[in-house]
Amino acid sequence: MTVIDILTRVDTICKKYDVDKQRESNISGDNAFARLYGAFETQIETALEKAEIVTKEKNRTSAVAMNAEIRRIKARLAEEVPKLQRLALKRVCKVFSQPKSTVENIFSLALVVSRLRQTTISTESEREET
Repeated sequence: MTVIDILTRVDTICKKYDVDKQRESNISGDNAFARLYGAFETQIETALEKAEIVTKEKNRTSAVAMNAEIRRIKARLAEEVPKLQRLALKRVCKVFSQPKSTVENIFSLALVVSRLRQTTISTESEREET
């Protein structure tokens, strides 16, 4: 294990158990959406960090193991998406005092716009690479 690996692990552990960050997340208290979204974001950051490490990894065995970890994280996140959507829908309905169908239409429109932006960004980056 190299010094860089040790420093990376220590940094990850410090982020995980950061007292100030936990206090900020407890401010939302009864807001289930904020808690789940915070956990969701943390897992995404973890997966992105591991993906970055995999690209630099020279040992194929550890790269394969880390890729398997990333796939497991993605599977867990995919399971959590419906819960997050339901909580977001409840939260938005409460905030805007709109009927559920109106809010669902707004969400679907936002999702389509988001997908279009991602597609545009990915095609632009592919053009730049070539």
